[in-house]
Amino acid sequence: MRFIKFLVPVLILSVGIGSFAYFKSTREEPEPLSSKSRAPIVSVEPVEIVTATPMTRLFGTVETPSFGLLTAAIEADVTEVRVLEGDSVSQGEEIIILDDADIFLELLQRRAEQAEIEAQIESEIIQLQTDRSALKTEKELLSLIRRSVQRAEKLAQSQAGSEATLDEALQNVQRQLLAIILRQQSIDEYPSRQLQLQARKQKAEANLSRTERDLARTRITAPFSGRIAEVMVSQGERVSRGGKLANIYDASRLELRTQVPSSFVPALQKAIDSDVQVTAVSKDNGESIALVFHRLSALVEKGQGGVDAFFRASNGGLPALGTTLSVWVNLPQKDNVVLVSPDALYDQSKVYVVNQGVLESRRIEPVGEIVDGNGQSLILLNGDAFSEGDLVMTSRLPQAVSGLTVDVKK
Repeated sequence: MRFIKFLVPVLILSVGIGSFAYFKSTREEPEPLSSKSRAPIVSVEPVEIVTATPMTRLFGTVETPSFGLLTAAIEADVTEVRVLEGDSVSQGEEIIILDDADIFLELLQRRAEQAEIEAQIESEIIQLQTDRSALKTEKELLSLIRRSVQRAEKLAQSQAGSEATLDEALQNVQRQLLAIILRQQSIDEYPSRQLQLQARKQKAEANLSRTERDLARTRITAPFSGRIAEVMVSQGERVSRGGKLANIYDASRLELRTQVPSSFVPALQKAIDSDVQVTAVSKDNGESIALVFHRLSALVEKGQGGVDAFFRASNGGLPALGTTLSVWVNLPQKDNVVLVSPDALYDQSKVYVVNQGVLESRRIEPVGEIVDGNGQSLILLNGDAFSEGDLVMTSRLPQAVSGLTVDVKK
């Protein structure tokens, strides 16, 4: 019995091992699964080479070339401020009044100095006339003295007169000669004295004119018609010479300054050279503003990616100084361009053309945009990189690369 109990498990184990070996040797190998990747389905647009008027959207700031900083020409107290920020003023209108008391006293002093010099000039003229008359008299007197010397000499020779009388007569001659010399010198120096007085007079007149100008500058007036951008003083405040008072700008000369990408600069420069008007449109608070291209900047600042362009309003005016606006610029008409959807652009530098089910990369040169009748924005590309009928992919395909197989959406 013990032998049978031992033999049964051995037989069962042997049968199981034999069955496993049999089935393993006789089983069929499964066929391997084949992995098939399906080509992505993409949308395309056929290329049509056309002539179009490109547009480009830019952003600019309202500026003006007529911006004035009003400063004080004298040191004085502010007695009156007649404007506030945002007020419109006319050319010559008084804006700020400064105290003129000190300047008025100085003006009186300058006028007195001028009157004093003018009186000296008149006195010199009278003195010249007196010297000329006196010189004639002194010369006649010299003749009389010389005759008295002659008489004294005769008397001395005849011993009727003394030597002392003769010596006194000779001294009188010398004194009279000296008087004539001094009188003649006074007459000869008259022109130089007049030049000195005239120089002093001119200096006095200059000082008087400067003081009169300073007096006028106590009335700060608008140099041109415009709007007050900022008032920097208040009544009672004391300002020094050169102190800032107010900022004013000419509202009639407002213009929109915007930076134009370098690729569009040649077209704008050509429009200037050909005297072709370039128009643009902007909006402010829902109101359309028609603009006209005026000029290009002559200087490119370091770090800029383009050139500044200036636009002026052709109807109405621009909003307040410093306002930022978006503007659509109508560039000159361009031939040989292709219109594509913005979705067709990859990295703003290339598109993909589907050629026999395979993607082909094409480098592009954007020349502007247009807005179609449905309000959809389309990108204009230089048509040199395309042929009529090329199929441009308009789907956004993350794995897009040249050589990728695609299926065109029916």
